[in-house]
Amino acid sequence: MSTELTNLLFEEYTKILENGEFSDVEMLVGEEPNTKIFRLHSFVLKVCSPYFRSAFLDNWVRIENNIIKFQKPNISIEVFEILIKYIYSGKLELSNNDFRTNIALLIAADELCIDGLCTCVENYLFADKESLKLNIIFILYTANKFVRFTKLSQFCKEAFQEDPSLVLRADDFVTIEQECFIKFLTENNDSLKQIEVWDKLMEWAIARSNGLLPSDVTNWTIDDVTTFGTLIQPFIPLINFKKINRLDFLQKVKPFKSIFNDKFYIKIIEHYCFNYTSKLVNYIDSQIINLKDAKLISKWIKLMKQQNQEITYEFNLLVRGSRDGFDKDTFHECCDYKGPTVTIARVKYSNEILGGFNPHSWKHQKGYNKTNESFIFSLDKNNLWNSIFSKVINIKCATFNGPNYGPLFGSGKSDFEILYREKQGQCSKKSYEKAIKQSDEYFEIDDYEVFHVVYK
Repeated sequence: MSTELTNLLFEEYTKILENGEFSDVEMLVGEEPNTKIFRLHSFVLKVCSPYFRSAFLDNWVRIENNIIKFQKPNISIEVFEILIKYIYSGKLELSNNDFRTNIALLIAADELCIDGLCTCVENYLFADKESLKLNIIFILYTANKFVRFTKLSQFCKEAFQEDPSLVLRADDFVTIEQECFIKFLTENNDSLKQIEVWDKLMEWAIARSNGLLPSDVTNWTIDDVTTFGTLIQPFIPLINFKKINRLDFLQKVKPFKSIFNDKFYIKIIEHYCFNYTSKLVNYIDSQIINLKDAKLISKWIKLMKQQNQEITYEFNLLVRGSRDGFDKDTFHECCDYKGPTVTIARVKYSNEILGGFNPHSWKHQKGYNKTNESFIFSLDKNNLWNSIFSKVINIKCATFNGPNYGPLFGSGKSDFEILYREKQGQCSKKSYEKAIKQSDEYFEIDDYEVFHVVYK
């Protein structure tokens, strides 16, 4: 009998909902331009929802012509219709909704303090755990934003512990709010395969670009790469590129090197260089540097010239000051038109080792060499990791040739020059990224060497 009375009551509530009879509430739901006015009954709403019981207090609510005017812009029309149907009729058909609609319904029911509806939706969601797993990122976002949903949060944590890669296979990865995934990466980075994170970020960026980025990466233009870089910039510091194997890095990451900060990218490249097991240099005839120093210089050359990992080097001595003299004519006689060279100089009365790489030949004719592959450096003999690597930034003035000059890198008061006056040299930041010597005062060298660099 009680069931029949309940059904009869719900039928009457449904009728007045449909025809608006006796309504004393006009509720504007949704955000412009998608809004709808619902004509409702304050008594029904207050009986079912403690939220409305408080919201409809006389000193809070706006009343016009005995009608309560109320707005709920944060609930969609679709979700509110489901919610109101449940309140007035007791009917709930969750199977008719997609996953995200049911999550939005759960959030709305929680806000309106309709505990019975919250329980129904949660039970329905947990009955299909595969759907929860496929939407794990969105569930994480929801659980983080709405702390009441502890069961959902616990499910996500347990599912991730069982299978860390689950988050990378999630269907909702490409649409998830950026902040949530950044937080998730920060907390769980060590459990994920970094190249899979990179692949998913590409997938996410393509979807987030709203059609600007072609799905086929091989068709991307320079502008597309820039767009991609802008989208994923917040994620880059969170990826441990050192855990990506060399082949994956070369094939999948290196083509997008322009999106990286130069210093950050150089650190990544130096990691691969320092951990490369093949012998880059087998021997060097030097009184200034050793084989370990030569290997570091070789890695910098490989970086600037973007050469294959299989390339090895020979450093063939062309001139040594302590053996051949320090005059400019000797330098040109020994070094002109020999191809790529590395110049090394030891500063007198110090442990400073300065140098530079010229990818072109030194010449007798006066004028600048244009290149984007040259660099200068300062070696820290006590700790090579503290060495200074400075690439050219003004490529039109990378190196300078002339019969009255020795090795000279940069323009004007140059970035690195020796044999200025026999054994004198000087460094002053002009055309290269960093200064390789703290002072721009002239200094004396006690020896210098120039090596022809042979690629093999």
